[in-house]
Amino acid sequence: MTDGGPAPPELQPRRFLVRRPEGEGTTGDVSWLELFIDLFFVFAFLRVTDLMASRLEWLGIVEGVLVLLMLWHCWNSCAWLGNVAYLDKGGMPLVVFGIATTLLIMGVAIPGTFTAESGGVIEPLLVAAGYLLIIYTVLVVLSFLHWSQGPAGRRPVIASWLTYLPGGVILACAVWLPPRLDLPIDDRYVRTALFALVIVINFSALRVVSSGNAQVVSGRHLAERHGLVVLIALGETVISVGISQGLGGDQPITWQLLAGAALSIAVVSVLWWTYFDVAKVVAEHAMQAMPRPDQSRIARDAYSGLHLPMVCGLIVLAFGLKHAVSAATGTADQPWRTASAVLLFGGVIVYLSGLVGFQRRALAMLGRSPIVGIVTLMALLPLAANAPPLGALALLLLGVAAMVAADRTVFRRRHRQLHDQADPEAAKTTGATPKELLVDLVFVFAFIQVTVLMMRENSVLGVLQGLILLALLWWTWTSFSWVTNAIRHDTVPVRLAMIGIMAVSLALGIALPQTFESVPGGLPGASVVVAAYIAGRLIQAALIWSVAREQPELQAVVRQSVAPSAVALTLLAGSIVLDLTATDSQRTDLLVTAIWLVAVLTEIFGSYRTGLRRWRVRTVRHWTDRYALIMLVAFGETVIALGFSAAEEPTSFLLVVLLISAAVSICAIWWSYFHTDAGLAHDALQAAQGLDRARLARDAYTYLHLPMVAGLILVAFGLRETLLLHGSPVQARAHALGHYALYLGVVGYIAANQAFWWRVWRRLSGYRISGAVLVAVLAPLTVPLPVLWNLVLLAGLGVTFTVIETRVGRRQ
Repeated sequence: MTDGGPAPPELQPRRFLVRRPEGEGTTGDVSWLELFIDLFFVFAFLRVTDLMASRLEWLGIVEGVLVLLMLWHCWNSCAWLGNVAYLDKGGMPLVVFGIATTLLIMGVAIPGTFTAESGGVIEPLLVAAGYLLIIYTVLVVLSFLHWSQGPAGRRPVIASWLTYLPGGVILACAVWLPPRLDLPIDDRYVRTALFALVIVINFSALRVVSSGNAQVVSGRHLAERHGLVVLIALGETVISVGISQGLGGDQPITWQLLAGAALSIAVVSVLWWTYFDVAKVVAEHAMQAMPRPDQSRIARDAYSGLHLPMVCGLIVLAFGLKHAVSAATGTADQPWRTASAVLLFGGVIVYLSGLVGFQRRALAMLGRSPIVGIVTLMALLPLAANAPPLGALALLLLGVAAMVAADRTVFRRRHRQLHDQADPEAAKTTGATPKELLVDLVFVFAFIQVTVLMMRENSVLGVLQGLILLALLWWTWTSFSWVTNAIRHDTVPVRLAMIGIMAVSLALGIALPQTFESVPGGLPGASVVVAAYIAGRLIQAALIWSVAREQPELQAVVRQSVAPSAVALTLLAGSIVLDLTATDSQRTDLLVTAIWLVAVLTEIFGSYRTGLRRWRVRTVRHWTDRYALIMLVAFGETVIALGFSAAEEPTSFLLVVLLISAAVSICAIWWSYFHTDAGLAHDALQAAQGLDRARLARDAYTYLHLPMVAGLILVAFGLRETLLLHGSPVQARAHALGHYALYLGVVGYIAANQAFWWRVWRRLSGYRISGAVLVAVLAPLTVPLPVLWNLVLLAGLGVTFTVIETRVGRRQ
C-alpha cells in the first residue's frame, strides 16, 4: 500500500524497484514470481480442507475458517506489496522465496493448529510464527519504502506497527498458555478463541489503517491478482476432488468416483463462468477508468474485502466436494449427513453472495443471475439434505446451472450488453486466458498422480512407467494448447471443450496410478486412462472441425495426425487385452510397459513433421506463456508432493530444516528458468518468422520442455521418497531409488534446459553444465549420507551456482 504514490526515482531505495502509476511507462502484468508464490498458497489451502476433514464438526469448520482468514491476510498483504514494488526485481525475490518457504512449513502444520499432537505446541507455533513472519516481513518492506515520504508516509506505518504487534503477543499466548493452564474446558477452545481474537483485531486494524491511506499504484495488477486467487480457489476444489481417495492410489476406481468427479468439474466450471465471463473484465475496466482515490476504495472494498467471502466459499465447497465424492465411494471417514449437504451448498451460497457484493461495489449494479443461483440453491437444499452424496451433487449442479439458463433467457438482453463491454477488453489479452489457467490446475493433480504411481510401484520399472504416462499427459496438454493458440476467440464450443478436457484429464489422473496394476473390485485403470485419453483427443478434433470454416488449414493438420494416433491407440488397446488375459504377471508387466512406451513414442514423434507448413504460431506471447505455465504446474506438483510427504511424518524442528533445504532447492531450479530463460526465449521466438518460427516453437517448446518437466517430476518423486524418514532425519537414509531420482532429476532438468538453450540461442551455459556434472558425480558418493545432509548439500549447490550465474550475468 502506498500513501500518495511512490517516491521520486532519486529517492527510491536501490534494493527495491517501486512501481510507478499506470500510464507512466510501466506494466501492470503479474510477474512469474507472484504466480510461483501462489503455488504455495494452493498447498496451504489444501491443508485447510484436511483440517476440516479431520474434525467434521462445527468447531472444526470454524477452526478451518480461522486458518483460512490468516492465509488470506498473508496473501492479501503479498498482493498489495506486489502492487507497490516489483517482486521479481532487486532484493525482493529473496523476500518472496522466504515467504514461500514459510508458507510450506505453515501448510504442513495447519491440521494440528488447534489440536497439536500429544498436547505439544510445535504445530500451533509453526502456524502462528509463520503467519506473523509473513505479515511482519511485508510490513518491514512497506515501512522501508514509505519512511522516506515524510510524515504522510510514516503515519500509516506507525499505526500499522502499533496495531499488529499486540496480535503477535496474543498469538504467543495462544500457543504457550493453554497446555499450561489448568482450565475446566478443553485447551482447544481456548486456543481457538485467542486465534479468533487476533483475526478480529488484525482485520479491524487493517480496515482502519487502510482507510484513506492505501492507494492503488496499478489497478490492473491488483485486479489480476485477485482474479488469480479466485482461480487458485477453484483449482483447489478440483485437486481436492482428485485426492478425495487419498494419495496412495490404493482405492478401487468406481463409477461412483468418476461420476462424482464429472459432476464436480461441471459445478466448478459454472462457478468459473459466473466470475470470469463478464464480471471480472468489466469490473477491471471500470476501475481503471476511475481516478486513483476511487480506484483505491474499490480495491479495498470490492477486491481485498469482497473477494474474501468468495474465496472462503470456494474452500468450503472444496471440502464439501471432497467429502461428497469420498462418501459416494464408501471411503469417507465420516458419514454423509444433513450437515454435509449444508456445507456443500453453503460454500456456493457464500461464494455467490460475495460475487453479488463485488458486482454491487465495483459496478454499482445488482448481480441478477447470482441471486437466482442463491435462491435456487436454498430451495433445493432441503432435497439435498435427504439425498445421497451423488444426488446432492446433481442438485448442486442443477442449482448453479440455473444461473446460466437465466443469463441465456430472462436476462439475455442485459447479459449481451455486458458482453459488449467485456469482449473488446478480453480481445486485448495476448497471453494465457483464465480458462486455460483453470485447465492447467487439473494437470497439477494429474502430475501429482504420476509420482503416486512411482511411489506405488517403487522400482525402476515403476519410474519408467510414470515417465511414460507423463509423456501421455504432456501430449494431451500440448495438443490442447496448440488448439487454443490457433483458436483465439472465446465461443461456446471452446468453453464446452474446456469443460470436457478438464473432466477427462481429471478422470485420467484419478486412474493413472492403477494403469499397470488395478485394485481388485474396481474398474481397470488402463482402460479408464485410454478411454479418457481418446475422449480428450476427440474433443480437440471436434473443436477444430467446429471452426474449420474460418481456418480450413486446421482440417489438414488433423487429418495428417490421424495415422500416428491410430497406431498408438491400437497398441494401447492391445496392451489392455494382453494385461487382462495374461497369466505370467512379471513378464506381462515388462511387455505391457514396452507396448505403452512404443505407443507413446509413436504418438509424439509420429507427429513431428505433421502439418508444419500449414501451422503457425498465431500469438507468440500466448505460446510462450502457456509453456511457462506448464513449467509452473510442474513446480506446483513438486511443492504439493513435498508438503504432503512431510505431513506424513511427525512434526519436528529437524523436519522444518529438511523442508527449508528442499524449498531452497526448488527455488533455485525455478530461478534458473524464470529469471532469464522464459523472457529471452520469448524474444527469440518473436524475432523468428514463418516456418523458422514454427520449427523453433515445435522443437524448443513442444519437445524440449517435456524432458525439463520430467526432470522436475523425478525431483518430486525423489523428495517424496527422501522425506519418508521412518525415524530421525539426522540418521535416516533415503531409499537408493529415491536418492538417485532426486539427484538425477536435477541433472536431467539441467541437461534438457541446456538442449533448450542450444536450440534457441546456439550456445550453452558453462555454469549450469558444471553444476550438472558435479551433481551427477555426487549422486553415487552421497548415497551413504543421511537425508538431512543430502538435502542441505543440494540446497547449498543450488544457491552457489545461482549466485555465481546471477552475478556473472549482471557484469555481462
